[in-house]
Amino acid sequence: MKKCKLIYNPYSGSKTFKFDLDICISVFQKAGYEVHIFRTIKSGDIREHILTMDMDYDLIVVSGGDGTINIVVNAMMERNMDIPLGVIPSGTANDFATFLGLKTGNVEECCNVITTEKPKKIDIGIVNGQYFINVCAGGLFTNVSQNVDKDLKHALGSLSYYIKGIEQLTNFKKIPFRITTEQEVVEEDLYLFLVLNSAGTGGFNHIAPSASITDGMFDFVGIKAKPVIELPKLFFKIFNGEFVKDSGVLYLKRKQFQIECLDIENLQFHETTVDGELGPAMPLNITVIPRKLGIFGKF
Repeated sequence: MKKCKLIYNPYSGSKTFKFDLDICISVFQKAGYEVHIFRTIKSGDIREHILTMDMDYDLIVVSGGDGTINIVVNAMMERNMDIPLGVIPSGTANDFATFLGLKTGNVEECCNVITTEKPKKIDIGIVNGQYFINVCAGGLFTNVSQNVDKDLKHALGSLSYYIKGIEQLTNFKKIPFRITTEQEVVEEDLYLFLVLNSAGTGGFNHIAPSASITDGMFDFVGIKAKPVIELPKLFFKIFNGEFVKDSGVLYLKRKQFQIECLDIENLQFHETTVDGELGPAMPLNITVIPRKLGIFGKF
């Protein structure tokens, strides 16, 4: 019998996945899997578990948000596991799962995708030794996910990130960056930047409409330091797919990025996030690893 490791975060999103466990297990059993469950209870235990679990599993499934998926992927890469990964989104925004065509709240459908579709090899990123699946970000806004109240996240979902971001508009300050790629060196004052594997983050799914998780490239999106009064019009273009075409956006599509913050006095500008969680300090060395991870989805 095939073996499936099911890892879930009971604290993700609305915390309702536990009510769908029986449905989930039933689908995998019908597909011929023996299901072994791991429930995270403290920080670091997912990594510890993956680093010591048997290597004879045919499938690993994770239920949680982008942060939980990131932990699983990092542990798998650390152990050099070549086991396909299934995702059941149960976080707040679930940006990566959305890009995979998986709907939050429909556990049975996600399980059916995992048991009926063939896994596809996708790109992942590595930044200063840390892997990521969706986005590495820096500049203003990058601490929004940490500062949004948990109750607000549960009540409003991805809208809560937008509300918190609007609150920070009065604190906007231009930040000088140097972006070095295999083709150019660009120095630009930005408010923030995103290095995207998929098309979006923070609940906005069309920031980089041409992004692909199988093309061996990342999409760099930097918001130039323009008068704050011009930003609402710029951000509105996120909804119609015209965002990266705006003159207020620095857009690059490359395999590698070195990103430096040239403001050495303000250490907070050197902070980053990786898949919504705290990331490494700048300078950043970001590289795509083409078709490294087998994953299930409708893409």
